[in-house]
Amino acid sequence: MTSSGDPDVDAILESLEAAHADEVPDPREGLRELKKRRVHRRISDVATAMFLVHGFDEVTVAQIAAACEVSPQTVFNYFPTKESMLFDRFGSRISGVADAVRERGSATLLETVVQALAGGIRPAQRGPLDEARQLHLLRLLFSATGSPSLAGARLANFAQFTEEMSVALANRVHADPCDPEVQLATFVIAGLVRVRQQATFTHVQHASSLAALDEAIQRDLRRGAQLAEPTLTAFDHNRREQVEN
Repeated sequence: MTSSGDPDVDAILESLEAAHADEVPDPREGLRELKKRRVHRRISDVATAMFLVHGFDEVTVAQIAAACEVSPQTVFNYFPTKESMLFDRFGSRISGVADAVRERGSATLLETVVQALAGGIRPAQRGPLDEARQLHLLRLLFSATGSPSLAGARLANFAQFTEEMSVALANRVHADPCDPEVQLATFVIAGLVRVRQQATFTHVQHASSLAALDEAIQRDLRRGAQLAEPTLTAFDHNRREQVEN
């Protein structure tokens, strides 16, 4: 729960929504899909703001639904659990890694993963919070998701990611998702995702600016990538040889 000097729900919500302001619309997205995506995002933003102000356990789905002006059933149509509303904002980066791996280009597998994870943390240009309060908001967010009471949700997120990544890797090399090399590479990539998450959680506690936080995260990610490099390079090499033969 936040203290008396923390931002209120409206200020946090405005800051969360400001992060979407510069998104470029997908021209392939129809009106129905656009509306559904906006409702999904609105529920996640409102729920997150309420969790950070009032505490995760204190906020009910009925309260979230009322704040979004939808029914509780509509909320559950978009999110199977209350926990998934809080973790939803981390899912886009993880899905982005899987998408980048699936869309094989000229870059190596390691380069593809690191580039997908290396998106920096930048100050929001809109919204009511200055950079110092944006940093404070990040601390609140990572403290909330790191709560022991959400350990089960974190494990579920990890399982979902490994399943999505194994399918993406399998598509990349035209293999079975249960192939042992695909499975091992999946867990190495999951390790890099974990390194980035843990680096953010650790360094946000003491970072003096968002630029300093970003630099510390990238430094830890590069260190993790050095250890991951032999496995992911071997995966690329072995699969290339199998295709050629």
